[in-house]
Amino acid sequence: MKFKITLSQLPITPPIRGEITLPITNIDEVYTLTYNLTENCSTTDKFIGLWKQTVQSETYGCSYNFYPTIDESMFIAMKKRMNWIIEDIKTMNEIPNVDESLVLDENSLDVEILKLNALHLYFEDLSNMPEINLSSAYANHEKVYTYLEEINQLVHSMEYWKEPEDLEFFGTIRVTPGKLGTLGNLTLPLTDEDYNNFEVCHKWGDLTLDYFRVGKDLATSSVTNDVELVKTKGLCQQDTVHTCFEMRFKIDVIDDKNHYNALNKWCDENNVRDYYDIDLPMFSSGRVVLGKIDMTDITKEEVMSELLKCTGVTNIELI
Repeated sequence: MKFKITLSQLPITPPIRGEITLPITNIDEVYTLTYNLTENCSTTDKFIGLWKQTVQSETYGCSYNFYPTIDESMFIAMKKRMNWIIEDIKTMNEIPNVDESLVLDENSLDVEILKLNALHLYFEDLSNMPEINLSSAYANHEKVYTYLEEINQLVHSMEYWKEPEDLEFFGTIRVTPGKLGTLGNLTLPLTDEDYNNFEVCHKWGDLTLDYFRVGKDLATSSVTNDVELVKTKGLCQQDTVHTCFEMRFKIDVIDDKNHYNALNKWCDENNVRDYYDIDLPMFSSGRVVLGKIDMTDITKEEVMSELLKCTGVTNIELI
């Protein structure tokens, strides 16, 4: 079975995100990717079943976030945008201000990971506030909701940043039944069998099951050195199968031994086992590989050249 994603190439300035109703048929500047879905994988089978239930009507909701390669000038521009949001939040009464100590240094290429960790926690805390989280409140909190989503996007775009050597593209897409905002995602709980399908090593072009939670899991917290999140028992492990996925066009990750050595070292140094039983299947690292890109009659260079022009989604089909 195949999975076909059609992307818009209309120009836009990062961060790239959107919430739309699909399919969109009036855009000529598009690019299409096709994936071969993983056979004999229980989690992929669940994904396919949920997808068929989700996309039954003529239209369906879709939200997305894209993370293309960021150069130095764009990295500084993103710091400036974050600071502008922090400043503008001061003018709003609906939500608490961002701590002034979290303003980013616009003259430095330092990632400032501790500040980004704290900004992500601000996003998490406010996203979980009932008056923000209820869909009926979005109309009255549209600016708040937009800013929180942008803070999240900016943090994830900057937290792993380094001066680019290779072109990369990472995208997350979430699909819901019916028109946008009418219904939530259909989900199934992850089982131990599903956690056994998690993989740390991902190849360029892999299609993986999206994380689909507000928060950080153990592996992400170790990479960003978020010890405080462990001590406050704030970890959020992936816990569902859902119609949400990730497009990975990044350098191959081929050394799972290195990952586990680094993770175990971090857990030992920070006494993580005092707070969590990290040997449980739910603490498995990685993501489920739902499929691999079909490279028939195309090259990696051609794909990247087109992908870096992509700014939105126009259609997604199970073939």
